[in-house]
Amino acid sequence: MIFGEKFYDMLGKMSPWRQSLFALVLAQRQYPNYALWAEVENISGGIHAFNKTLDTLWEFHTDKFNTIDLEKVLDEFEPYMLDDEKNDLSVGDLFSLDATLSLSAAIIAIILHEGEEAEMASRASLSGVVRKIEQESDREYSDEELREMQSVDDEVNFQVSLYELLEKSSRGEELVKKLKVLAFNNGLSNIGIAVEKD
Repeated sequence: MIFGEKFYDMLGKMSPWRQSLFALVLAQRQYPNYALWAEVENISGGIHAFNKTLDTLWEFHTDKFNTIDLEKVLDEFEPYMLDDEKNDLSVGDLFSLDATLSLSAAIIAIILHEGEEAEMASRASLSGVVRKIEQESDREYSDEELREMQSVDDEVNFQVSLYELLEKSSRGEELVKKLKVLAFNNGLSNIGIAVEKD
């Protein structure tokens, strides 16, 4: 994989709340990808549900004395995720899957904390960038070729900067404010899609 196992090993050593926030930032940044898919596929209530889940998670991390039930939050969002039984997946389906994987990882990092949630979100976000490159050129690339591409480089640098910010910061409202700015990414998703927030 492009990042190499070293980066994923570093992510795996982060505390559950840091892994959750890492995944949350990537999920927020992928929100436009999900929103476009939900609109095209007529997933009624999907955009609202994704937004509500994002907002609830930001609230969870802002107030450490909150009483939010994240298992319930995950249960409420699951109906708006891609149907696992669907066989013929479109490119849009896969972009939405990447976004929901990151969002789910942000929750699972807290309620199960298996230690792989940040890596799961990292891989999902990067795979979307790679998929877009390969979709546009209609060919596959080696890891070495991909690493030379600007959009892949941007994604890698974004994730490394995010990791570094989380590692040096204390938990609290100030960190959440910084992460939100990073996550909204001037309204652009990891693959360059812009959708107005519902």
